[in-house]
Amino acid sequence: MEGLAGIFFVLMALVLVLTYLSIRREWFAPTLSAGVGVVGSIVLMILISLGQGNNLLQAVVVGIIVGGLFSGATVGIAWYFHSQEMRHGYADEGYYDQTDETV
Repeated sequence: MEGLAGIFFVLMALVLVLTYLSIRREWFAPTLSAGVGVVGSIVLMILISLGQGNNLLQAVVVGIIVGGLFSGATVGIAWYFHSQEMRHGYADEGYYDQTDETV
């Protein structure tokens, strides 16, 4: 991987990690985090492909497919674990609201 493409690759990895953390920790609205992460990943994958010397059409196709797949997987995993945390949080709150008579 050439120098500029390597820098874009590191930036894409950072975008994926920040997208994952943003969704899991609810730093922002999950849909906003997912949207920004997907677009950022696609744009950076296009730049990686251009940095490797590919033509614009090939870079756009690769960026949309590969960037979309990586960011889609990241968002899916983060959303799954986020929903599991929310489900367990609501279940635990309901348990502690009960009195001794209802248990």
